[in-house]
Amino acid sequence: MEAKKKAIIAGIIGLCLFGAIIFYLSYLGLKTDPDQVKEVKKEAKLYLEEKYNEPYEIVDTMYDNVDVYEQFNYAAITSFEERNDPFKFLVFKHADSGEYMDSYVAETWEYELKSFLTPLLNETYGEDHIQELWMTYPKDIGHQLGIDSTNIPSLKDYDASPIIRITLNRGKEENDEDKLEDIIKQMEQELNINSGHITLSFSDSAIIFKDKDIRKDF
Repeated sequence: MEAKKKAIIAGIIGLCLFGAIIFYLSYLGLKTDPDQVKEVKKEAKLYLEEKYNEPYEIVDTMYDNVDVYEQFNYAAITSFEERNDPFKFLVFKHADSGEYMDSYVAETWEYELKSFLTPLLNETYGEDHIQELWMTYPKDIGHQLGIDSTNIPSLKDYDASPIIRITLNRGKEENDEDKLEDIIKQMEQELNINSGHITLSFSDSAIIFKDKDIRKDF
């Protein structure tokens, strides 16, 4: 009996140690590396001075520790001082090519798409129910398509696939999926967006039986 108790105690201690190790490793993964931050700022400055002949500001850095963006881990968050853009853009070292590039084209198209979707979502689901609208194009899309970032065309002119996430501050209703289908059709017809992924999620007060997201590839 005594041996059994010791085995149980040893097992509990082992589990606690294992949990502590996992927590520590996770914590390390969340921390930024000061050397990486310093390097991305330095290289972004060189990149911007070489590519753009205009004033800019590096306002912060981003560490993508949860792999939202496959193109980079560290990026410099940047803005042009004289353009009055309603967004900031990223300068980063591409994970595959090792080349520095920027996300100015992606940010421009995201703003264009957001400007189209915001009034449409407010009308469809009700402005008071829109908790979050998040979207992204591949951050290297300008580089992929060879687009001059000083003369960016409308997103209508290119076949690029956005990822969109809409969050409502309520539970799921019967016709939500039909409404989402209609939004997709309007993007296809008005913006020539023929492919992408969209998620409609719900932020209700349920603890256990939360409503499932509606996910659509188109």
